Amino acid sequence: MSGPETLPVPKNESQLFKDIFRNYDPLVWPNQNNSLNWSIDVWMSINSLVDLSEKDQVLSLSAMFGLTWKEPLLKWDPKEYNTEVIYVPTDKLWLPDVIVQNAVSNYGQIGNRNLKVYLESTGTIIWFPGDFYKTYCKVDVRHYPFDTQSCNLILQPLSCEKKIVNLDLAPEPVLHMNYEENGEWELEEIVPQKVWQHRSRHFRVEFTLNIKRKTLFYIVNMILPIVFLSLLNSLVFALPANSGEKITLCISVMLSYAVFLTLVNDALPENSDGVCYFSAYLATEVFLSMVATIVTVVILAFHHRDQRYIRATRLLTYLLPDKKIKILADDIVKVKTTDQAPDTHEEGTGIKVVLGSDIAAALDRLGFKVFTIVNIVASMFFFYAMCGLY
Repeated sequence: MSGPETLPVPKNESQLFKDIFRNYDPLVWPNQNNSLNWSIDVWMSINSLVDLSEKDQVLSLSAMFGLTWKEPLLKWDPKEYNTEVIYVPTDKLWLPDVIVQNAVSNYGQIGNRNLKVYLESTGTIIWFPGDFYKTYCKVDVRHYPFDTQSCNLILQPLSCEKKIVNLDLAPEPVLHMNYEENGEWELEEIVPQKVWQHRSRHFRVEFTLNIKRKTLFYIVNMILPIVFLSLLNSLVFALPANSGEKITLCISVMLSYAVFLTLVNDALPENSDGVCYFSAYLATEVFLSMVATIVTVVILAFHHRDQRYIRATRLLTYLLPDKKIKILADDIVKVKTTDQAPDTHEEGTGIKVVLGSDIAAALDRLGFKVFTIVNIVASMFFFYAMCGLY
């Protein structure tokens, strides 16, 4: 009578390493027949969007990639060794030379070569080269601070015609497992695509990050103060000429706009590819403040004019829509002394005259109306343009 059947004892993981790496050379390229169908599948998982420097046009982010490919020489029977996955040091395996083509720092092979690699019993190798990446991102400043930017992360394999390495997109190319929100930018989507390179005759992959700026900070700290300043351009003409503060207010408003314009331009790249509508709006307000200052100087000149020489022309009746000035005579009237100046509103008066203070008051009323309308129109136009509605 025969005894019970003895089952074979599974080999341990140490024996597995010896068996599968006995005839394996990590310096030998896996695709020995140079097949065009052989490729490395790539997926991306972004951990955090650290910063986008508009001035330097550099995107900083923390991300991890997953690269998967087949190695026929590294297969085994999981029942024989009682395991389906092992962790292998990177120096034991052939790893593809993949770079971030548009990197601006640490330009070289992606990932940390000290991390171990997953090796499955089917010969599938899974490598997770995560790192902190800085890439070039061309910034469109036209709609700042209501802008949306598109930044590319380009993975380029280093290969030649005799040793082709193609990158392909994994079935699920983008993962958002551990993403942490950024306080300034909102990640709208990541668009992956596979791009054929005609010169080097291989495929590369690109991940396009569409990010939108969060505008609350800019509305509270920049937009609202500038809108309030634009009201002061009109209120200059409501300030009495005798107060002695009209010129001071004009220059203060103009310098405030100049400071805001400097702050905005310091945050933007120094290029001429596009005009920032916000900068154009501030430049327009600086120009309006300068015009308001010039008009105020003219108003004060009329207001403080020597009243012994009072002059009125027909031109004033067209430029200044004021009831008191509309009754001026057709001819120029000169009065040497104020005693000779009759009451303008007195009925039956033969000589119609106007004082310089009357002209100043009429210019103030006209300037208030004109600058209020111009400021409202300019603000609406530029804000529509910044929001992309125009």
